[in-house]
Amino acid sequence: MSINFFKKQVDENEEFMNDLREAHIDLKAAESFFDNVKDPDLVDYAIFRLEAAKSKYSYFLRKAKENGVIYKGVCNV
Repeated sequence: MSINFFKKQVDENEEFMNDLREAHIDLKAAESFFDNVKDPDLVDYAIFRLEAAKSKYSYFLRKAKENGVIYKGVCNV
């Protein structure tokens, strides 16, 4: 029974790390889009997308800190 609990905990941690990596990738993509947007009609969208990505990434970083998760590879994605 403890093996299933351990596997479930590993799966949850792995899923969390995947979500954190995805949020980091989304943030980098939103930053790039914002930096390169040329069409004035897309500026508001670029700002919205960037702010949403920052919020999502901050959320996952906060949760990681609360749970004592340490993963140095996130910044290298």
